[in-house]
Amino acid sequence: MPPLAQGVVPGMAPGPGMAPGPGQPYGYPHPPTGQPTVGPGYQAVLRYRAPDGSEQQVIRRSAPGTPHPEWQIFHELRGMNIPPDQVLELHTELESCDLPGAYCARMIRETWPQARITSIAPYGKDHASRQQGMQQLLAHQGELHQVADGPARLAPVRAPLPQVPPAPPLPPEGVAQELAGAFGPGVFRFDQRAVSRQGVPDVVAHTLVVAGLPADFGPFFWAQAQPGRPVPTLAEMAQERGVQPASDAGSYLVMGSDFGRAICVQYGTANIVAVPVEAGPGGAPVPPQFVNTGLPEFARCLGLLGRMWRLRYGLNQEQAGRWTVDFQTQLAALDPAALASPESWWSVLLEQMWDGLL
Repeated sequence: MPPLAQGVVPGMAPGPGMAPGPGQPYGYPHPPTGQPTVGPGYQAVLRYRAPDGSEQQVIRRSAPGTPHPEWQIFHELRGMNIPPDQVLELHTELESCDLPGAYCARMIRETWPQARITSIAPYGKDHASRQQGMQQLLAHQGELHQVADGPARLAPVRAPLPQVPPAPPLPPEGVAQELAGAFGPGVFRFDQRAVSRQGVPDVVAHTLVVAGLPADFGPFFWAQAQPGRPVPTLAEMAQERGVQPASDAGSYLVMGSDFGRAICVQYGTANIVAVPVEAGPGGAPVPPQFVNTGLPEFARCLGLLGRMWRLRYGLNQEQAGRWTVDFQTQLAALDPAALASPESWWSVLLEQMWDGLL
């Protein structure tokens, strides 16, 4: 398992309240120009038993450029040295997700298994049901504004994906410069021995040695950074962890993790995909989630996010909307296939950004 992402305490500047437009839930007007705006995200409240025996609570909410509220609370409790078994209850406005960029539900299962978990809006496994959950969340927050004088926050206005010419490819040396500019000394470069195993495509080996990958880019990606060790297959990683590998696990080469799944090169296509380490029911393969066309594209997209992510912190909903337009435009140029399906890895991250969850 990768190290846990570094959380930050957010300071969200909500957009100004405006009169509701026709057909809008109260408290959720669209900005008058329909300008790109990210959603308001959600709130999480955790109750725990303090060392003196009293019950205390921590409240956190989504804000652009910060991890999900559950992760913010995780880091806060760790900073206060509260033992995980003292967590009593977690209540979220939106059901905790099992998605890239967060995998909150997994973190909660592993860290606070005894806690009572409740939520208001469901959050589904596919794009349509997730958006249904977001509508329920917006309606709930609109009612809070109306009844309990909660703050009026803006509804998301998502800009469509642009048609942009593809960016010219870069050699691994150029990719190395982009990663160094984004992550500085936080890039892990693999040594030649680690990539000298049968079946590793040349472009993968060369990119790993020359450009490398970010070692710790929470909450998104952690490289498989073990100096001198051959890059493992998914089957080898499953055996190490004592879980059953899927029947096709030997056909994936592990580059790193997003906390929920292994990020792998798929033999045959050289695509980057996200795959669970453990097999599905009965040892069946789990369909991979598409990430990028290849490793150079993945590295460049991570470099783009690495440069831009810190600039999202502290933005209000409209400013974060402009950031998200800029990000999706550059992402589409680096690898159009990365956003071709609403269920691809990058599309799901982008969806969370538009909804104000990240």
